Amino acid sequence: ALKDYGGEDGLTLAERSRVGLGVDLKSDMTLYYIALLVLLLALFLLVRLARSRFGYALQAIKLNETRAEAIGFPTYLLKPACFVTGCAFAGLAGARPANLNNFVSPNLMHWTQSGMFMVMVIVGGVGYLYGGLLGAAVLLLLEEVLSEYTQHWQLALGIALLGIVLFAPRGLAGIWSRKASA
Repeated sequence: ALKDYGGEDGLTLAERSRVGLGVDLKSDMTLYYIALLVLLLALFLLVRLARSRFGYALQAIKLNETRAEAIGFPTYLLKPACFVTGCAFAGLAGARPANLNNFVSPNLMHWTQSGMFMVMVIVGGVGYLYGGLLGAAVLLLLEEVLSEYTQHWQLALGIALLGIVLFAPRGLAGIWSRKASA
């Protein structure tokens, strides 16, 4: 049964997804702009979601679940709804590399991938909506710049990340939010 889906070797996709509305994803440039548009739309929706009654209820549950339940929030319904929402965005994010490479592999779920995403979020700022995006941009930029100067760029990147964690414990977004509120 797993062989039908590529098994351990992965699954080659016959073609890229179809969006409709006359949009052809065969071009890498078109795929890039569609991915950028989807990212901006997702960020917009997440901001709206965080500022909705649902978002405020989730914040109340995060702060004190017992109190949130005592004042009438159906925590047993809101927590799975939050999980499903997160899974929907994760699935949407996973569709981009599948379409770009026309290939899906179990290696995409290796712990090193998750670790890299966690580093991106920590560098950008945990708890900030744009923290992961900022962390990804900084991490990829550092990797690109450092690899030009030395083949031991990972050591320099590790030292830079250590500096960020030590001197900006709330991430880079925390630095900007502190300056904005001062």
